[in-house]
Amino acid sequence: MYEDAPRELAVAYARFIDDRSFDRLAEIMIEDVQVSSPLFACKSLAEFREQLQLLENYRVTMHMVGNVFGSWEEGCYTGEAYCMAAHVYEVDGREWKWEVGIRYEDRIIIRDRQPLFSHRHLNVLWQQDQPLITPGGWHGE
Repeated sequence: MYEDAPRELAVAYARFIDDRSFDRLAEIMIEDVQVSSPLFACKSLAEFREQLQLLENYRVTMHMVGNVFGSWEEGCYTGEAYCMAAHVYEVDGREWKWEVGIRYEDRIIIRDRQPLFSHRHLNVLWQQDQPLITPGGWHGE
C-alpha cells in the first residue's frame, strides 16, 4: 500500500528544499522529526526549518534523487535514498558549484494513514567545490 512512499517523500523533500518551500516540509515530516548530518542535529521540524536558512546563501540548489531502497515492517520503513546535491553561489563575481554526494538514512512512519519522515540522516560520501561552467564557457573570464 505504501511501497512508493519512500521515493515520493524523497522527491517531495528535494523539490521543497530547491523551491525554498520550507513550510511545505510539514506535509512530509512529523513535527518532532530528527534530521542530522555531520554538521548539525535537529530534533524538530521547526529547528530544521531554521537550519535550512543557510540555503539562502546559494543562488540555486538542485537535489537529484537516485536509488531508493529499504523495507517496511509493522508500519515503519527503514531505508536509504541516494542524492546528488548541487549548490550554486558566487565568489568575486564568479559562480561556483559545491556538489555533495549523499546517502540519506531514512525512517518513515504512518500517521493518520499518511507516510511521513520521522528521521533523516545525511551521510556525506564526498564533496566537490569548483567554478561553474556555463553554456558560454567559463563564467566571469
